[in-house]
Amino acid sequence: IVMNGQMVVARDQAHAEQLLETCRPSIVKAWTLEDFADLPQSAGAPPADELTLTLGMHAFVKAQCTQCHVAAGHGVNLGPDLLKSVKKLRGRELLSHILNPSEKIDDRYRTVQFIMANGRVLSGVVVGETPTAWRVMPNLLTPEEIVLVSKNAVEERIVSQLSPMPVGLLNVLSREEILALLAFLEAGEDLPESLSAHGHQPVQK
Repeated sequence: IVMNGQMVVARDQAHAEQLLETCRPSIVKAWTLEDFADLPQSAGAPPADELTLTLGMHAFVKAQCTQCHVAAGHGVNLGPDLLKSVKKLRGRELLSHILNPSEKIDDRYRTVQFIMANGRVLSGVVVGETPTAWRVMPNLLTPEEIVLVSKNAVEERIVSQLSPMPVGLLNVLSREEILALLAFLEAGEDLPESLSAHGHQPVQK
């Protein structure tokens, strides 16, 4: 069920309202990797039950992961492909990259700042290059808008060491929700049909 732009898995509208109330974000804790010292380094846990996966999906929405990522058909595809990511990163390694997004940045999403000879400053993600210019996407939210930056007009080019992904996204989740979120992400394409986007009927309030 989709209400006020938020997605929840619920029996009916009343149940959805109750779930939305419990999902209103508030800071739980500034989590660090040390808080999960018992989490396996890379090996995934045994397959989670549907209740845990459902909690993980709610955590995915609650932590605003849907703003840039897609999982089970939910969200917006602006960031790295999570299905590909979880094949390489699982358990503690996956959590580390969520908690510290600047630890390793995919060059396709790395921001570059161009200091122009005329004093202007342009920032964006480089999506292509020719011998004379860079093709730059100033805003990930509008990928169709591309700006050509002449190399002759650039005085300095600064590659950002900070990920566009904000830190602290998991701070609104409990430990149980974070572990469920990892299970949800690691399930990838093996999620139950009931949790997929096409398994829900949107309801507007």
